[in-house]
Amino acid sequence: MNNLIRKKWKELIAVLSMILLAQVSIAQFKVVGYMPSWSGAATDIQYSKVTNVIYAFIRPTTTGGLTAIDNPQKLSDIVSLAHANGVKVSIAVGGWSDLNNADFQGTAANASYRAAFINNLVSLINTYNLDGVDIDWEYPSDGADPANFATLMTELGSAMHSRGKILTAAVSATGYYANGIQSSVFNAVDWLNLMIYDGGSGADHSPYSYAVSSLDYWQGRGLPMSKATLGVPFYARPSWKSFATLVLEGANPNTDTYNGDYYNGIATIKQKTNLAFDRGVGGMMIWELSQDATGSNSLVSAIKEVKDQRSGTGTQQLPYGGTVRSIPGTIEAEYYDTGGEGIAYHDLTSGNSGNVFRTDNVDLEATTDTGGGYNVGWTQAGEWLEYTVNVTTAGAYSLKARVAATTTGKSLHVELDGVNISGTINVPNTGAWQTWQTVTVTTSTLGAGQKVLRIVMDTDGFNINSLTFASVTTGNVNPSASITSPANNATYSAPASITINASASDTDGTISKVDFYNGTTLLGTDNTSPYSFSWTNVAAGSYSLTAKATDNAGGTGTSSSINITVTGTTTGLCSGKPQYVENGGYVAGSQVQNFGSYYECKPYPYTGWCNGAAWAYAPGTGTYWTDAWVLKGSCSGRMSTPDENTKTDEGSGLTIYPNPGNGKSRTVTLAFESDQKFVAIQLHDANGRISFSNRYEGIKKTLAVELPALTPGLYIIRVQADRKSWLKKYIIE
Repeated sequence: MNNLIRKKWKELIAVLSMILLAQVSIAQFKVVGYMPSWSGAATDIQYSKVTNVIYAFIRPTTTGGLTAIDNPQKLSDIVSLAHANGVKVSIAVGGWSDLNNADFQGTAANASYRAAFINNLVSLINTYNLDGVDIDWEYPSDGADPANFATLMTELGSAMHSRGKILTAAVSATGYYANGIQSSVFNAVDWLNLMIYDGGSGADHSPYSYAVSSLDYWQGRGLPMSKATLGVPFYARPSWKSFATLVLEGANPNTDTYNGDYYNGIATIKQKTNLAFDRGVGGMMIWELSQDATGSNSLVSAIKEVKDQRSGTGTQQLPYGGTVRSIPGTIEAEYYDTGGEGIAYHDLTSGNSGNVFRTDNVDLEATTDTGGGYNVGWTQAGEWLEYTVNVTTAGAYSLKARVAATTTGKSLHVELDGVNISGTINVPNTGAWQTWQTVTVTTSTLGAGQKVLRIVMDTDGFNINSLTFASVTTGNVNPSASITSPANNATYSAPASITINASASDTDGTISKVDFYNGTTLLGTDNTSPYSFSWTNVAAGSYSLTAKATDNAGGTGTSSSINITVTGTTTGLCSGKPQYVENGGYVAGSQVQNFGSYYECKPYPYTGWCNGAAWAYAPGTGTYWTDAWVLKGSCSGRMSTPDENTKTDEGSGLTIYPNPGNGKSRTVTLAFESDQKFVAIQLHDANGRISFSNRYEGIKKTLAVELPALTPGLYIIRVQADRKSWLKKYIIE
């Protein structure tokens, strides 16, 4: 008997320990926000909704030094306000830039430089009363860099933790660059900030699926999920516009696309925050806080709302009776979620006017409608009710609303995760408050999964009893597409320039995009009619072209294939050399041709860049191609001299004016010492993110470039000409 009692006590203690650990884990759920030195004010931060602020950036030097703090008063103000609210502040070292990897490499590879670097950081922390350091080396992926990074982080971790300070690092979401983070780093840091964004320039930027695959990757690597934060972007791609800007321009804050831009709206931010809780992740990370919208559109507020719900620190919204309502199916109006005013419902009067069924402020009364029960009455414009639902099958639905009213001109609408799915539902004059009619509408396409449905009262004065959802049997009609040019079996000479034109139509919706393919390889996408893609520098070979249209409901239709042939006219040094393609599996010594010249992939540790993004590393045309390739000669037979193909210059041969610019005149002039066959330009902000990119052909010594509107600050202009590149600072005052 005593043994049995002891066994039961052990089991009880084990259960209590698990509950306590779960509570501790929830309590430690972090909301980490980067705040740049060049944007936003210290007072813009919602300190009550974050746990950590990371001030970005300072940069390392090659010998363990640090650059000066940008806007030091702003950092001091952030520290004061953050500490007053119990929020910790770290300094971020590095950032995405051409200018810091070599500096990290020099510091990390040398013991005395590492010691100097750590001492300088300790001094900086003491000066500004900081709570920690975030290392943002993008990326230690080649040669000795991964091992040197691990050594640096281990030594830095010991120095930080012995002083009660935090050490974190920003790391790639997955893949090649993430592979450079050795497992020993996991023990050195308090957590890793996973940059789960910039997965692509459009729809691949930061979808929910990218968050799932990234967490799978790091968990598979052995990183404890409690030592990770799930990074989310507060900006769109390809435009790089902030979420705040998109909302001001008219973007729906609850969706993820607008005018060809892709971003994370409120619904996706909430979904990712729930994912973090579901996977035991240590928190959320934000790049960056100054890009957030305000008021009810704030993404930080959306994260906080989920955190409060999941942690119990706020009033939690739960399905009534613990039952999630199903779609298809019937949702009774009186079964709105629990949680109270402003969370599960919004009612403009105090108390339940019908004084039946529930005791909060929603007005209910017994109904004589079929099936009995209760209906919602005494409605006023602006009131709403929410229901946790599960859409079992994606698609459009028939929505039948049971309503009653004694006058005309009444209406409501239904939202799902903040998106209006019903349009206006007009309530007829039924003749009496308990004389019921059914109004039927067809919803927009609903995604599958658990969501929050909201009934919104657009006017005063009607009753609502239920909503019934039924699948629409006709479903979405897929769009059609056809290639209008080139003609089938057309022939071209290499290197060819081919314009592919397509038509697309949709009988029950609109076309959202047309993708152009060679076989299974995506060549490009056009989001607006007329749909076309210019395929340049096509090597000799046979190709099968198709166009795939996607409609507003996600349906697709693919054209018949068009076969074309490009005959080989290349002779001399390019004969037999393959045409360069992005991520072509190149190794050191691989030779390719591109735009009439041929190139050789550099030896290790530069080899990996040969397979990088084409905009950056396409030989002869990419912004940074000289980092990866050596120009060997032209296809006509002329060989290059050894020193004319890899030089990057800060000064001679190019003048940029006006510099500084004033931000009002958007034109900047580039003056070269000689004519240029082509010029590729990229403008990076102080964080290294691309603010402008374009390519120009046949330049006669001067080139006037119209830049977008820019905020004041420091920029880097990277100019790539046919055999030379420049890196220059550009200032907007």
